Amino acid sequence: IPNMFIMKKVTPSVLVGITMVLWGVCSTAMAGAKNYSGLVAARFFMGVFEAGVGPAAPIILSFFYLRHELAWRTALFYGSSTFAGAFGGLIAYGVSMNLAHEKLAPWQLLFIIEGIPTIFLGIITVFLLPNAPETLERWFVTPEEKQVAIERSRSGHNTDTTTLDKRQLLASIKDYKNIFTCLIYIGLNIPLASYTSFLPTIVSLMGYKHAKAQLMTVPPYACAIVCVFAVCWNSDRTRQRGLHVAGSALVACIGYILLISSGNVKANYTGACFVAMGLYPIIPLMLSWVANNNVGHTKRAVSVAMLNTFGQCFATVGTQIYKSPTAPRFFMGYGVCLAFTVVMIVFSLGLTVFLKRENDRRDAKYGAPKPLTSEEQQEAINNGIYDDHPSFRYFI
Repeated sequence: IPNMFIMKKVTPSVLVGITMVLWGVCSTAMAGAKNYSGLVAARFFMGVFEAGVGPAAPIILSFFYLRHELAWRTALFYGSSTFAGAFGGLIAYGVSMNLAHEKLAPWQLLFIIEGIPTIFLGIITVFLLPNAPETLERWFVTPEEKQVAIERSRSGHNTDTTTLDKRQLLASIKDYKNIFTCLIYIGLNIPLASYTSFLPTIVSLMGYKHAKAQLMTVPPYACAIVCVFAVCWNSDRTRQRGLHVAGSALVACIGYILLISSGNVKANYTGACFVAMGLYPIIPLMLSWVANNNVGHTKRAVSVAMLNTFGQCFATVGTQIYKSPTAPRFFMGYGVCLAFTVVMIVFSLGLTVFLKRENDRRDAKYGAPKPLTSEEQQEAINNGIYDDHPSFRYFI
């Protein structure tokens, strides 16, 4: 949450660029760690700096894109992490097979390979990342193009000029929508965090070892990438978020049922693919859903930060439910993940129903929504109305 306020103070390009550089420094430093304490310290600070990048992405994107364009753009950003999951196995395979160093082990080389490019890209980000439509001159756009970008931003409820609005902060904490979305995201992060725990076990049971085992982790992530882009594109096209979250979670449920019910290794590998295809699209769907339904920069930023904070805190549960004595079937781990996936379905459908009813109520009471001028939007924010404005309609 503090990072979201810092972003307004120092501009998004500075926050994201500097935290990328510091993350890269920590990753590179892990290659030089001599003991467990050094690794833990470097990993801790990697997490601290990572918090400045992930939650900032949907906020920055919401400055430039309309509400029904946001899921696809967020998918392009977060899909890259899924893409990295696929290529991570390929890179690890390549390093272990083709790179040798007298003094550095393969795992040390991996941290250096991941860290140095991040430092370089972070420096570039400071100078090239657009902060807002009003500051697009550095991208050599024409005055007409800049004005179009500004008008698009304003139509997406981006007229808030405050840096930190305490009323918006309290409103985001008390908003029932954010409670629902946090519960959905908790249900996502527990199975998501555990995914990397059981996938290597399935691969090893198929008879693959060492470098080839790394290579066999690629197909599930490749399937996930396709689903991330397809589901989020359709979500924007239909302007539906909740049904796509529930549908994706259902795909993950099918995967966990395969994992629980079958002792066949190939069936388990297929189940792992279904799990990845179901879980990964929910990340950009949820982030765009929260950004869509919160008016006011402070309220939007705090809501996205709350989502990530609760999700990441409960992700630690996912890393602890696959115990060695339960291998290779992992009934407890799969069962817990299946239960939380069902939780996602229930709460996403519940939130969809609540939001549709509220939209219908406003339609019946106030009539069809009317576009607000920039002045009317700012007045609504100043009066503490936010997304409760009669002309605002929720994305469902």
